[in-house]
Amino acid sequence: MKFELTLRRSFSILFGFQIILIILSGVLIFTLFRNQINLAKSRDTSFNSYLLADELRQSSDDLTRLARSYVATGNPEFEREYWAILDIRNGKSPRPIEYNRIYWDFVSATGEKPRADGKTVSLQKLMIQEGFTEAELEKLSLAEKNSNDLVTIEKVAMNAVKGLFDDGTGNFTIKKDPDFEMANKLMNGEEYYKIKAEIMRPIDEFYVMFGERTQANITKYLQRSTTLFWTTLLVVLLTTLLALYSFIIIINQIKKREEYEQQLTEVNKNIEKKVLEKTATLEKKEEKLKEDVKALKQREAKLKENYKQTERANKLMVDRELKMVELKKELSDMKNKGKK
Repeated sequence: MKFELTLRRSFSILFGFQIILIILSGVLIFTLFRNQINLAKSRDTSFNSYLLADELRQSSDDLTRLARSYVATGNPEFEREYWAILDIRNGKSPRPIEYNRIYWDFVSATGEKPRADGKTVSLQKLMIQEGFTEAELEKLSLAEKNSNDLVTIEKVAMNAVKGLFDDGTGNFTIKKDPDFEMANKLMNGEEYYKIKAEIMRPIDEFYVMFGERTQANITKYLQRSTTLFWTTLLVVLLTTLLALYSFIIIINQIKKREEYEQQLTEVNKNIEKKVLEKTATLEKKEEKLKEDVKALKQREAKLKENYKQTERANKLMVDRELKMVELKKELSDMKNKGKK
């Protein structure tokens, strides 16, 4: 009974520890899974942030390319694409699906859209939705503002090619002969390159800022993943070792129980043997006692018989003596009578 309680207690304790370790492993695995999801989201955020910032840079470069192409060729397709890029960036026209891929080169070559349009949303709104910090948005807003300033120059240059000039109110209502020289100077002058550099500078600073922020998040999640992984591995190893230890303990307990049972069986056998031996001895003594009792009874019967015979003999002797006395008395009486 004591052995069974010890075995049951040992098993309960070991099993309890294993359950705790298994639950801990599950919690760690779930936490690691969630951390990996956050890591993936952080990387996606980093990538999407880069794409949006790169779109601002690329749109500025595309506007420059198309404005210069229009100034050089007068092809209205370049002007149409120019305003289409601005409308997409400002949220006035739908954004093409997967706009980060090659798009306007295919449009310029074929005149057709390589992909369907998606939602209508401005680039600035997408940046806000992506979770850019206020400082990062300030850099990109500054870059977009400088890009819009450059648009003013590009608008003047493209209208000069059409023979339209500013009337002083921002409207191009004055008609003259096309001035290609003026347009080329505006698109390739020193002021244009300075403004272009002012567009790229905050974008470049943004790359540094968001790179540090997203890399810090990625590093944090990577370090947490590493810690969780090794902790989970340690817990799994402990669980395995505990299970192995439990198995060994249980096997040893079973062996001990078998040994105890075997010893108990041997003790029972010895007791049974001794009981049988004692029983046989007692039976022998009982038989002898019966024989002795029988012999005593036979002796008693013989003694009784001898007593009876002796008693009969004594009675005969007494009777004879009494008769002898009587005879002697009679003889004495007869003698006395004869003398008279």
